[in-house]
Amino acid sequence: MRADSQVTPLRLFVGRQRERQLLLTTIGSSASSRQAVAGRPGIGKTTLVQTVKANAQAGDYWSSDEIIPINAEGASEHLLGQLLSGVYDAVLANCPTAAGPEVEAAQQLVRSIRLRGGSQSESVAPPPGALLLDGPRVLRDLLRYAIGQGARGIVLHLNNLENLSEADASRHDGLHLIVVGTTDAVRTVVLKPLALRDVEQLLANRYEALQLDPSSPWRSPVDIAVVQRLYELFRGDLRGLLKALEDGITALLGLTSAGAEVAPVGLDDLLLTLRQRNQAELREQLGDTAWERLLGWAKEDSASTQTQAQLVDLWQGKQPSVSQTLQQLIEAGAVDALPRRGREAIQYLMTGTARLAL
Repeated sequence: MRADSQVTPLRLFVGRQRERQLLLTTIGSSASSRQAVAGRPGIGKTTLVQTVKANAQAGDYWSSDEIIPINAEGASEHLLGQLLSGVYDAVLANCPTAAGPEVEAAQQLVRSIRLRGGSQSESVAPPPGALLLDGPRVLRDLLRYAIGQGARGIVLHLNNLENLSEADASRHDGLHLIVVGTTDAVRTVVLKPLALRDVEQLLANRYEALQLDPSSPWRSPVDIAVVQRLYELFRGDLRGLLKALEDGITALLGLTSAGAEVAPVGLDDLLLTLRQRNQAELREQLGDTAWERLLGWAKEDSASTQTQAQLVDLWQGKQPSVSQTLQQLIEAGAVDALPRRGREAIQYLMTGTARLAL
């Protein structure tokens, strides 16, 4: 069982009917649109947007598999180039024989953009003058070309919308943007955790898809209590839940004799295996100070959300030291920073991986 969404067919997608319909309705009811999908890490934002793109393509919109990043530095200068590249890729993906002056003009600018973006240092350099002067016209002409070829519009998936200001988010007829991130410049769909029944159905779909013999009945590799407990621990983090299942099952199957009848993995065995594995990995990654601070948080309440100011009090440390520890914990996958709400302080939450270790 793989936790990587890139190798999971979209036909296995479950739930999110309301959110998916909201996104698709906005796309279908206007000449252009900008929408955002927000939620904690691992909750399924990217999978939802990829599914919406597939649904839109079934309705004669064009798209591509690309996810376009918006950098914090130079967002205004580079957004136009990124959008033009995304539209150009979508046109070629859906119309491989595309040709004409609109396509040729776009090709020249996209090639220039990509040549300049060959390295990380160059990617934030000012775009060529031709892009600033001709880019809006070339983008507009390319969108008109796509619509003339039968597309109802083009849907693009962007990341890090928080780096986009309202002034940057100019509209182009035929262009629909769905961005993972939050900003006041667009309408935002906030994802809540999938219901337990949807998670169980998601797993059932995956088990069935992995059957070597589709005609044979499949059997869950874990007891239902395992799924229920991991659902409680990971609180909506599907990516973390799937990885925990994969890691635990892989480790326990390695202890099974060849040819032996394999019984579903029980809760106690899986939790013990994951606790030992996650604890060893986290202690090695974090070092003594960060590990002891994580333990202190868990003793207080591992399910609680904490602000940086609250952690300064809890850990009895200075703000720079607490900030550094938080960065370590986030990089190690022990803590998530929750999406910010307005001007409120950022809240931090211990991940299921850390809670399993503790």
